[in-house]
Amino acid sequence: MDTVPNVTRYLNLIKSSNRNLVNTDLPVIFFNYTGEVNETIPIIREPSIQILFSLIYVTIFVLGVFGNVLVCYVVFHNKNMHTVTNYFITNLALSDILLCVLAVPFTPTYTFLGTWVFGSLLCHLVPYAQMVSVFVSTLTLSAIAIDRFFVIMYPFQPRMQLGTCTALIVLIWVGSLLIALPYAYCMTLSKHIDTVTVCDEDWSSESFQRVYGIIMSFSQFIIPFCIIAFCYIKVSLKLNDRAKLKPGTKNLRREEWDRERKKRTNRMLIAMVFIFGFCWFPINLINLVNDLHEDFASWYCYYIVFFITHSIAMSSTCYNPFLYAWLNDNFRKEFKQVLPFFSSAGGGATRGTSKRLSNWRSERTCNGAETCAETLLATSVVLTGKIDDDEAAELQAEAEKVRENILLVAFSSVDEKVEVLPEITRSHSTAIVNNGHSEASRVDVL
Repeated sequence: MDTVPNVTRYLNLIKSSNRNLVNTDLPVIFFNYTGEVNETIPIIREPSIQILFSLIYVTIFVLGVFGNVLVCYVVFHNKNMHTVTNYFITNLALSDILLCVLAVPFTPTYTFLGTWVFGSLLCHLVPYAQMVSVFVSTLTLSAIAIDRFFVIMYPFQPRMQLGTCTALIVLIWVGSLLIALPYAYCMTLSKHIDTVTVCDEDWSSESFQRVYGIIMSFSQFIIPFCIIAFCYIKVSLKLNDRAKLKPGTKNLRREEWDRERKKRTNRMLIAMVFIFGFCWFPINLINLVNDLHEDFASWYCYYIVFFITHSIAMSSTCYNPFLYAWLNDNFRKEFKQVLPFFSSAGGGATRGTSKRLSNWRSERTCNGAETCAETLLATSVVLTGKIDDDEAAELQAEAEKVRENILLVAFSSVDEKVEVLPEITRSHSTAIVNNGHSEASRVDVL
């Protein structure tokens, strides 16, 4: 994925079209050329446009760095937050910080100045690190989606261990470093028109560049988008099915709470898919067209379109902490402890949740089946030390299944009870205990 405009191709196209480069304004030399009839100055050279994009990039940088550093601090500072999902979210935050530090300042600075002033070494390292951070970010988003898929679809299967999660994160980084190597290798520093220095791609083969560009588009956007969309659609459908329990198994208060939870979760899942596509589709489309059609860089509006799509892509570093952390009850609680001014925002939701959970317990009847269901819910709270709306609803749905199984067993022989009840108890207890405190984020990530 190109992380800077294709300046060299732009200059070569101007030369090949018999246009004369003007050497009167070196800092923006490649934005100023004359044709046979009149002078054409791309809109990106306008001071007002540069100021506008500078403000946009500064805002993205401040919000992105602040939000993602806060996520990392909360996870590293609190051992209770050391779960599989939170490890993935932290890895996403680290890649977004890297993206903010390397892509947000360097790309607009290079383009606005019109010359590369950062030296030969950074000409290779900065674009390379930009591409690596983009790949790590999108692959981590895919890993989060897959993890949620298995947690919701197969709730009583053993969850991924922290060691496996760490190994997968290392694999994501190694794979990203390797797949971006050709891009780092082809970056070169060259002189154009006296003192204008250009850091741009120099491919030995146009066909290889096109193939590599297509591979990049598929691996960085198309495949991750399909994975994320598939996983979250399946999760949404599964949650809808679990909300539709048999008549008589839920009271009116519980039904109303389930409807609210389902709407909130579905909105969040839709937002995750939409924001990923909204942020990364435009710039991938621009880069793919640029790789397949070499005259695209000479288009009058190329630079303004590139900066619009690039700023949209970089804005994902601001959305991710909100979608994957702030909307998580456990993260939000930790944020409030770190930053007291957050306490007034969203505090009512947590208190309301506790009150609703208390109402569930007080309104349920005290027969053996209900006691077993309540025990499962209470056991999870004791083992994990934390619970939120979605965690409670998930465990409550599974508790309903256990209760129904126990009621069915009541119609069997005594021997069958002795054989089946321990099996039910073992399977559900093992599913909760084996996962330890990691199970705390099994549904609260939604």
